Amino acid sequence: MGYEFLGVNKKIPMLLSTQPAYAKLVAEDLKRRGILSDDVRVTPFGVRVMSDDLDTVTRCRLYEKLYFTVPIKRGGKLTAEDAIETIRDSMLKRILDTYISGDRPIPSRIRVEVPGMDKKGKAAEKARDEAGRLTAVFSEAIATSMKGVVTPATGNYECEIYLPMRPDKSFGFYLWMACLSDKRFEYRRSLAATSMSAVRAATMMEMLHDYLIEGDSVLDPFCGTGTLIIERLKKGSVGNAFGTDISAQMISGARENAALASEHIHFIQRDFFEFTYDNVIDEIITELPDLYRRNDKEKKSFFSSFIDRCRLLTAEGSLLCILTGDGETFFPLLRKEKDMEIAERQSFGGKREIFVVRRI
Repeated sequence: MGYEFLGVNKKIPMLLSTQPAYAKLVAEDLKRRGILSDDVRVTPFGVRVMSDDLDTVTRCRLYEKLYFTVPIKRGGKLTAEDAIETIRDSMLKRILDTYISGDRPIPSRIRVEVPGMDKKGKAAEKARDEAGRLTAVFSEAIATSMKGVVTPATGNYECEIYLPMRPDKSFGFYLWMACLSDKRFEYRRSLAATSMSAVRAATMMEMLHDYLIEGDSVLDPFCGTGTLIIERLKKGSVGNAFGTDISAQMISGARENAALASEHIHFIQRDFFEFTYDNVIDEIITELPDLYRRNDKEKKSFFSSFIDRCRLLTAEGSLLCILTGDGETFFPLLRKEKDMEIAERQSFGGKREIFVVRRI
């Protein structure tokens, strides 16, 4: 028997997971969509939402996953030491019975998150080891306290129980359900290892919100399978939209994705440095290729050629929105361009940055 989500008929607490740097963007997006300010709160683990309107909440394109918050006994805290008792006395069984129909026990992934495990070095290795130990502890506690209701599973799971650690060593308690399907990015049938995630593409467009103009002609010169330019069109209507890539396979995938997204984009298999256009491109929006295997001289040559080609395709007032992990090389070259003004330089996680450049 399959599993089915039974719907929501009252306000419930949810968590929209996201990177801390983007939590405010998610919160503001929800408020613009009509969720009351008092029902939206930024937390260390994402954005907490109280709502009975899942349709509105799930139209936000900026979060990673939607979890239901699992309440525990008033005044209590979930810790590794009291996991069996706390989970048994929690609302987990009631939530599952209320919102999911299907066979029991439900196979569920147990995911523990310890601060620092996503970093590098010995401290990160220690954090990951601790997360592994705690995963075993909580898996055993859930198997014991939720016997016949939930069974821990590592593959083919229907739910994810997410347990992020707080500074006081207690844990948040959240539930993700596969049967509450996420349809935001269903167009992404064709992917490549280098493809930007759809959430990150949507987040980049949200960060550029104040610069984007409806009706502009838009080009992504390194479009891959098309995610970034598709998300540009989802953000607002444009005039002519183009994507170029040297790979025939990428262009084929981009065309497939755009068709599924119901977006009209001209995808052209061509090296960007040979691309021409009879009119002016108003916006060039792209993620530049990774250049980590190239030396400084080669990077500078690539960036200089890129800037020159952008100049040929644009005019005064045109916008360049460039994501790169080589900002330390790219930035000094841009500053030398007298007909280009750097309007903003935004961090995009790790070493990646978005350069917003205006032709003057």
